Amino acid sequence: MGIGRRIRAAIEAQGLTLKQAAEKSGIPYSSLQNWAGGHRDPRPDALIGLGSQLGISIDWLLSGEGEMLRRNATAHPDQDERAEYGMPPPERVLLELYRSLDEDGQRAVETVALEKKRLRDIEMQLKELAAAVAALNRSP
Repeated sequence: MGIGRRIRAAIEAQGLTLKQAAEKSGIPYSSLQNWAGGHRDPRPDALIGLGSQLGISIDWLLSGEGEMLRRNATAHPDQDERAEYGMPPPERVLLELYRSLDEDGQRAVETVALEKKRLRDIEMQLKELAAAVAALNRSP
């Protein structure tokens, strides 16, 4: 089985269409279609991007040996992979959604998250001030 067939098999194993995989990975649909059809081989950087965004083992894509999906791999996962798999499922889902956004979308999410943190910090400060005022009012 060539690399194109392995790419197609890994995408199908995740229940994705080529179009969905292209959107999720940020790789142009036409490129993915050419690779999966065996018309062209992906460049190394594109292969790494495809593997990292879709959770496909690069070793498996190149050689056909080992586990297809990194989530199932047990031998020597890299540091980022270990960190992601140690995350609770809601955090992994959020990270996957964030990664699926374009740069503007990611920036918008970051802005909202920073604003939410700022508001939470202000609420904490207000509670501390209210407690301090209450303590001052109680003192003789």
